[in-house]
Formats: sequence, structure tokens, C-alpha cells
Amino acid sequence: MTLSVGIDLGTTNTVVGVVRDGVVATLGDERDCRLLPSVVSFDPSGAVWVGGVAAERRLTDPTNTIYSAKRLIGRPWSSDEVKQAVRQVSFELRQGPQDSSVVVARGEMFSLPEISAFVLKQAKAIAEARLGETVQRAVITVPANFNELQRAATKTAGRLAGLEVLRILNEPTAAALAYGPPERPRERVAVYDLGGGTFDVTLLDVVGNIFEVLATAGDTALGGDDIDILVTERMADELSKKFRIDVRSTPADFSRLRLVGEQMKRALSSAEAHEVAIDEVFPSERRVPSTWRFRMTRPELEWASLALIDRTFQVCNQAFASVGCEPGDVDRVILVGGATRMPLIVRKVQQFFGRAPIARINPDEVVALGAAIQAELLDRSRPKRTGGQTHPQISPESVVDHGPRAQGSTEIPDLPFVEGPRKSALPAASSTASAFAPAPIPVGQTPLLIDVTPLALCVETAGGYCDVLIEANTPIPCDRARSFVTASDGQTTVRVRVGQGSLRRFGDNTLLGEVELSGIPPAPRGVAEIAVTFEIDADGIVNVRARDTKTKHETSVRIQLVGAPTSRAELDAMRGRQAAHPLAGDRKPR
Repeated sequence: MTLSVGIDLGTTNTVVGVVRDGVVATLGDERDCRLLPSVVSFDPSGAVWVGGVAAERRLTDPTNTIYSAKRLIGRPWSSDEVKQAVRQVSFELRQGPQDSSVVVARGEMFSLPEISAFVLKQAKAIAEARLGETVQRAVITVPANFNELQRAATKTAGRLAGLEVLRILNEPTAAALAYGPPERPRERVAVYDLGGGTFDVTLLDVVGNIFEVLATAGDTALGGDDIDILVTERMADELSKKFRIDVRSTPADFSRLRLVGEQMKRALSSAEAHEVAIDEVFPSERRVPSTWRFRMTRPELEWASLALIDRTFQVCNQAFASVGCEPGDVDRVILVGGATRMPLIVRKVQQFFGRAPIARINPDEVVALGAAIQAELLDRSRPKRTGGQTHPQISPESVVDHGPRAQGSTEIPDLPFVEGPRKSALPAASSTASAFAPAPIPVGQTPLLIDVTPLALCVETAGGYCDVLIEANTPIPCDRARSFVTASDGQTTVRVRVGQGSLRRFGDNTLLGEVELSGIPPAPRGVAEIAVTFEIDADGIVNVRARDTKTKHETSVRIQLVGAPTSRAELDAMRGRQAAHPLAGDRKPR
């Protein structure tokens, strides 16, 4: 028997969830840790470490340990985000074919989808070991504001990991699905999702079992990682002032210090002040005393982070403006992502929306739970599956209970930060029924998701201008048609540049690539007319089909995405590298 799972492929951590016997739960590894660090480290033996051991190797082998790959996946080498990462990460980034970005480890180049594939393979292995069954299918989540390049790269990563990708699902939509139908007949819900590397806000109308996304907006270069860097920069300034050492000039040393900065940020989510000892962090710098300590208070962290947090509400205003409503129109605000544990964020969210946000389900795991529910629903639609008769129940281990709140109270308790291993169990449905039992949803009335495309789809016109084909926040799947004619006599091929965005000049938008229409019968200029249909599917991925309007024959169409593998040979080479670098398993690292 094979199972379908939901995987939240995160910047910092990856979480895998499953529905079994009517219960949805996240799954832990052999140590019962449910948060799998999204870190990949290449061992001299050729094996690959993924997760906790790999994260530890950021200190001992920083140049061969890859982290925060999600922030870079699908981004061209020429992008500002990649340029900034080159200055901050400890591993080597290099320009690859077709302006792609690749990493170099142990002298070998790997594409970013390959790095994510190692993480997905480890998540798949965890699920199979925990459940004792084969996992072949998965719903994989992405930030709502991911573009076509990033979605396609994520789907490629899933395939390289040996998974049939049932759906690429937006993270905020998955979170809303995990919370289930509203208690009232209709609710307007806002999902505030601040993860390690990205921020999204999504507005939904939830009517019974229908989840309709109204609008989504986001920033794929804003997240908890940026707060880590702020703390790290503060420590780097202290080192420079006290010991005249510039750790910024050595990416490996800066990366090591960044781990301490992340520890500091997390501790200050539950403590008013925290102090860390810098012990053997800089093996290349012996001028730093091993007894040097750094202390920071929560107000200092909040002051430093305020500008970043305020950027999230600028994005929120964009989402509200696109649908003509106000923050006060929202009935429920859901917090998603580990960074939302910061008390400052909780306070600022309450101020913006005028109501206390909800984090009843663990914000680190809620997306994986929703993805697992969606995977079960998609599996249920398969002819061979009969499905269950109830909406999956959420395992109480994923529920965060902040206790009762006094009537009319405006105080929001600090969200807890859990250190160390997270335990997981997959109990029978009967054991959780009294703790958390959503109302049954009969077969045929299972949750219906109506999502939107976050970014406009456009093509380049004469003079370098932009012609928008599909507006942002259009429900998907959707399609639009445009006709193109030849510009010269005897022309047999037409090339159209495609992008995402709605700015007037095409060059100011995100270039996706080029659509090539070939096999056009030779004819005088302007006579041959090709009707091209651009479709955005349920995964948010662009597909193109075309036909000659006169002959009615289908025309050959090829989409060349920026930085994407262009041939079967390239994909086969990626699969070969995956096979040549097995997961390290239970072997001890060198």
C-alpha cells in the first residue's frame, strides 16, 4: 500500500504530515523530532546529511553545508536576492547554465532543486519509517507569492525526490484548511504567514466547506532569517569594536556567528534578556577570547526588528487594497510560521487588525497539517480509494493552547518557543475524538479550495511594453488567449517573452522565459496568425498551447524558463547526482 503525505518545505525547517484513520498529524524522525532542519551537508564519503546533523555541520564544515536554499530556488543568478546571498552565506554560489544559480560542494555543482530534493527525500524517508508503508505521492507547499520559476523548481525537486507531486499548494491556504470550517455560517479570514525566508498574507472567504481565496500578497525576501542577520550584525559590530575583527569579511565565520544570532532571537521570544557565550565559534580567529559573552534584551531586539516587521503590514495593505476592504473587516486572523512567535509580531498584528490573532495550532506545523488534508482529499478522489466519512481530526499534539483569556482583555500571552526534540505520535482516531473533533463532512461535501494566482501574467509587446494577460488574484485554474502574427515574409517561428508582474515596462517585471511557436507554414508577413492560450493550473504553474487559426492545426510550443533545465539530458544528470549521493542514514559523520 502507498500513502500520500503533505510536506511543508520550509526555509528553516521542513515538516511532513499525514492523514491516517481520520487523524491528521505531523511525523517525527527516530528521535521524535517533527521539525526537520532544511539543511544539507555533503560528507567527504559522498553521502549527504540532512536535518539536525547537517545543521550542526554548519559550524564544522560551513563551506559544504547548504542552508536557506528555499530563498534562492527558482531565482536567476542576476537577481538581487542571489547577489545578496553570495555576500552572506558560507557555501559557494556560482552562475550556472541559462543564468541559473548553482551551489558548489566538494567540488561538484548542484542546482537548487537538487538541494531541496535531498530535503524532500529525507522527509519521505521519515514518513515511510514512521508509518511502515511506501510514500509515493505528496502535496508540497510554497509561499503564496512564489512565481512560476519558483513553483516549477519546487515541483522538479519533488520529482527528483521520487515523489508524484499531487499539488503545489500555497502555504496560507493550507493553514486555513487545517483550521477547518468556521463556527459561523461565513467568515472572512486573514492568514499572516511569516516564515524563515518569506512573508505572505492571504485573505479568504470561508463559507461552510468552501475556502475561497480573495487576494494574496507577499515578499519572498522577507522572513525570520532577516531578523537573525540583524542580531548577527549587532554581534559583528561588537566584535569589531572590542577586538578589531571583521567577521563579515569571512563568510564562514559570519555564518557561524549567524547561528548564535538565531539562538538569541529564539530565546528572546520567551525571555526578557538573553546572554550567549561565544565559544570556539571562530577557529580562524584566535584573537577572540573563548569567554567573550554577548547580551541582548527583548526591547533591543524589537527596536532593531521594527522596520522589517512594518514591511509586512505594507504588504497587508496591498492585499486589502486589491479587494477593496479594510483590516477591520476580518473576522479571524491566523498566525503561521515560526517567526510569529515573537511577542512584537503578535502585538503588531493585533494593532493592525484590531483583534487578537489565533495560534491554536502550532504555527510551525499548521501548514504541513493542511497539506496532509489536501493530499488525503486528492487521494480520496482517486477511483481506487473509497475515503473516510469524516473530516480528519487534528492530533492534539499540534494544538497550542494558550489558556482562557479574560473577557475584553487586550493582552496577548507570549507564544511559547519549544526547544529541543519535538515528540510526535499518531494515535487512533478514537483517542482524539473527545479532544478535538471537527464536525463530520459527508463525502461529496469535502472542503473546496478556490485559490488565486498571486502575480499577473504578461507578455512583451513592441517597444518593450507589457501586455497583461491574466491579472493578479484571478481564481485558478484559468486561461487567456492572444493571437500573434508573423513579422516577416516566410517566417516559420515566433518567439514571445513571458513574465510575471503588471508594471508598464516589461523589463521591470520578472522574466519567466520565452515561448517558442514553431512549425508555422511560410506565408507573407502578417498573414500567418497563431492563437496562443496561456493557462495557469491549480499548482499556479503556467502552461501554453497554440494553433494556427487558418489551418486549425496545433502548433509546436516550447517554454524556455529562465534557469530551468532545458533537456532530458540535464534532468537525467540531476537524477544521476541524486543517486550518487545517498542519504547518510545512521552512519556517523566524519
